Amino acid sequence: MRRTSRDIPPEGPRNGQWGGRLVKNAVALMISAAGTAILGAAFWGIAAHLASPVSLGRTSAAIAAMVLLANLAQLSFGTIFERFLPVAGSQTRAFVIRAYVMCVLFAFAASIIYLVLGFGHRFLPSSVGGHAFFVVAVVLWTIFILQDSVLIGLRASRWVPVENIFFALAKLAVLPAFIAFSSNQGVFYAWTAPVIVTIVAVTWYLFAKRIPEHQASSGASQQLPGTRELLLLATAQYATLLFSVFTPSIVTLIVIQRLGAVANAHYYVPAIITSGLALFNWSIIRSFIVEATHEPHLLRRHANTALWTLTIVLVPSVVIGVIFAPEFLRIFGAAYEQHGTTLLRMMLLALPGSAVTIFYSAFAWIDKRVWWLSIREIVSLVIFFGVLLSLIGRHGIAAIGIAYLVSSGVQGLFFLPISIRRYRMTSNIKVDSNGTGAGATPAA
Repeated sequence: MRRTSRDIPPEGPRNGQWGGRLVKNAVALMISAAGTAILGAAFWGIAAHLASPVSLGRTSAAIAAMVLLANLAQLSFGTIFERFLPVAGSQTRAFVIRAYVMCVLFAFAASIIYLVLGFGHRFLPSSVGGHAFFVVAVVLWTIFILQDSVLIGLRASRWVPVENIFFALAKLAVLPAFIAFSSNQGVFYAWTAPVIVTIVAVTWYLFAKRIPEHQASSGASQQLPGTRELLLLATAQYATLLFSVFTPSIVTLIVIQRLGAVANAHYYVPAIITSGLALFNWSIIRSFIVEATHEPHLLRRHANTALWTLTIVLVPSVVIGVIFAPEFLRIFGAAYEQHGTTLLRMMLLALPGSAVTIFYSAFAWIDKRVWWLSIREIVSLVIFFGVLLSLIGRHGIAAIGIAYLVSSGVQGLFFLPISIRRYRMTSNIKVDSNGTGAGATPAA
């Protein structure tokens, strides 16, 4: 007997176990984001008191460059893992290994090219040893980011906060020692060195336990796309990734060049706080994609759960953040409160508009229509940098907040009706004989 999702009670707070696995995994990811954000704030707070503003500005730029290259080196496999590992079956181990090898090679080459072209000459040490450590850090960080997506795609999200909070605690613990060892690069060393332990531990868990369990329970691959389709999806996602990861990193470089390293430190702290809250939204959406892939016939239920959770998490976060922005920044010092409060408030107020496009992106991945996300990023990039570059000379770092408000507002207004239309179409999805969702073709 075929049934539509209308026959399935909507997921919401009235049900006994609200949200089921989707909420449990999303909560695990939010705990990870919250824990790392709080510990990250403590890290930067201590660093702001132990290191000079110039040193902090330079090392924050070095960390931004490292994260940029590591994100580029993922080659879209982060999201691809979350979308397709649930159905990879017996190909899971080989799929993950191939991705790791490709990404590590790309990370190594990209970091070498970055140094040869001299992009980091303003904030990276000029010594051979300093350059070598930067290359190793990029490679390690690439694996560190990828393995979170593998855990999420294999429904082992409960280990993500364990891994990330351990890493955050470790870098906080070694920070004073590394600053004492090197006043110029101690913050960068403390941020990157503890990642080695976490990579070893998670790699053992994945390949010795979780992947064999997943392959044994899943059997043969059910819906893993062919090479051509996977390449098209990866290319589209990589185009999106290029635009999204370049934004914060380029902003950092613009601020350093136009306003100086001290202004970059005042910008970087509000950016860290806001990105931590934005990760809450992504935690819910990533869990939504995984569960919708596992259970396509429950798409409406999972969409309802994601919407409820987004609302419950986002609204209080923005309200509390806007009200208490000065108090949060005062932790880092009076200068951060004075120069960063307005920026932090504007970046927080931009989050609801971004949440609309994030919700749409989940459906884009479920429907394998990722090119729309690339178009969205191009438009967002043009608007954001157009506003930023035209206002930064007059308004300083506050221009960043204005640019975020304008670009997120435009995106939210555009994608809201599209997201509503796609959400309504989930009621048409049916279950065929092998449990796979089928229904009307989603509109763009």
